[in-house]
Parts: sequence; structure tokens; C-alpha cells
Amino acid sequence: MPALTVKAVTKALSEYVRPDEDLVAKLNLVMPRLYAMGMWKDLLYDWSIETTNDYFALPEHSESLLGAMLEDSPVEARSQWHDYRIGGYAKAGPSPIFGVVDDGYHPSKEDLRTPTNSDVYEIVIRAVAPATSLPSDGKIVVESTKSDGTKVSNSVDLGAYGAGWSAATITKVNEISFSDIHDSVEVYASNQDDNSEIVLAVVKGDGVARYRRFRFSNPSAEVKNIKLLLKRSWEPVLVQDDLIYLGNLNAIKHGLLGMLAEDNADLERAQYHWTICQKLLDEELDAARGAAKPRVSLDPSGSGSTIPNIM
Repeated sequence: MPALTVKAVTKALSEYVRPDEDLVAKLNLVMPRLYAMGMWKDLLYDWSIETTNDYFALPEHSESLLGAMLEDSPVEARSQWHDYRIGGYAKAGPSPIFGVVDDGYHPSKEDLRTPTNSDVYEIVIRAVAPATSLPSDGKIVVESTKSDGTKVSNSVDLGAYGAGWSAATITKVNEISFSDIHDSVEVYASNQDDNSEIVLAVVKGDGVARYRRFRFSNPSAEVKNIKLLLKRSWEPVLVQDDLIYLGNLNAIKHGLLGMLAEDNADLERAQYHWTICQKLLDEELDAARGAAKPRVSLDPSGSGSTIPNIM
């Protein structure tokens, strides 16, 4: 099944919610549960990043890292408590033998570089292609720390946004919050000294920006290419053109019915519908794998050998 739009789901399944309920709101409750049930078709995808940092952030539309290749060589991913139990924390990054190490969540995709006297940043907001203009509604607040240690908070309404916020010598972004934004917008920090740009966040809807980072060894700040295998996260849908990558209408239908049964305190019927969801998605995944299904092959004689005579 292809990815669906909210419009397509509304047309097919609107009768499975009560007349007084909003189907879009129900999808934002049901779909995260379906996404979390497994590694379903269309939820796994590749992503490539080039960076001179000793860390990288997962894109905002991903939930978890499943595999990574650094300069085309596979590397292991270590958990967040790796530093506390094995290697300790090194400012130059983890040892190359440890691959990439989970560094938890951060308020921006990238950190601002350590400023010099001439480093002055301006916060800039742009529309995300293919859109050419910012949404007419929405608000973004960026809280940051200046070079003298004082904290500042800049707020802007997108409908009245001009060229940018006032330039300031900021050293750290503490939080980026946003509300009522119906189309994705990009938040940058533009260095007024050399015109370089640092990507801070891509925001949509309501919330606070949080990016999961992984550290790796790059002490000489070389340009590194990282290829990632990621699991897609559920992005709350807001308008009829938003995409739903899990395109199994039958599974979505049973999810809506399961949620309806839970609202009516009928837990037995709800469990039945969620079980059917799992079964339908398992069957779809099995059919989609085809010849690429994982198989366990056991050779009692070993590879290229014979069974010894034990009589």
C-alpha cells in the first residue's frame, strides 16, 4: 500500500468515528500506537549527513537509529549509558572503536561555535521548500545565552515576521518553542561576520524542539559522510494534505475501532481490535519482504566440512 494523505483516510474511514469527533484528532492518537507496534513497511528509510562536527542529529521525522555507516564502513551504535560504564566522556569524541554513541536529546540540531569577538549571530526563519513563503499564523520563541552569560528570549509572530531578529553575540541556544504553525519552517543562526549558517531546527505544529544526537570520533574536524538507517516517527497531522506513511486502511480502521471501544470502557473488544491491527501489519510486512525474508540456516557439518564418524 502507498503512503496516504489525511484526505484519503477521511474519505475512506470517516464513518468509523462518532459524528461529534474530529477524525484528524483521532488519527493523532491512533497512529503513534500503530507506528510503535513494529518496523513496518515504509517506516524504515535511509538518510545521509555530511558534517565537520564530532556529532550528528537525527532528522526531525525520525524516531530511532537502526544502523549507521561512517565513510561507507558499518559502525556500532552504543547506548546513552556507555560513557558511564565503559569509556568515560572525552571532549574529542569517543574512541573510533566505539562507533557512534547516543548523546541524548538537545534543543537544536547543531551547537553554535565558540564565539570570537567578531561572531555575531542573527536568528533567521525561512519557509521549507517547496513552499516559498512563511505561514501567516504561528509563533516561535528562541531562548539563548549571550557571551556575557545573560539569557535572552526572542519571540516572533510569523504573520508579522520581517528580515530577522536583532543580531546579538549569543553562545548557546537553550530552547526553541513553537505553536500554531501549520507548515514546516526552518530556524537558522546566521553569523554576521562570515555569513555562515547553523541549522537550529525545523518546526511545525505545537511543541518544543528536541533533537537526538550521536557522537563519534572526529578530532581533526574533517568532513565526514554518515549514512543512516532510521525508523520514521509519527508527525502529528494538521491539514488534509499531510502524509500518513502507514498506508494500511484496514489496520487504521481497527485502530479507530479499538480507540472507540476504549472510550466506551470495553477493554476486551479494544484488545481484539488492537490484536487484529498487529496481525494485519505483520501480514503486510511478510508479503512486502518477498525473497528478502530473514532465514536461519543450520549446517550440522559446518561450512565445507563433513560429519565425522563417531561410531
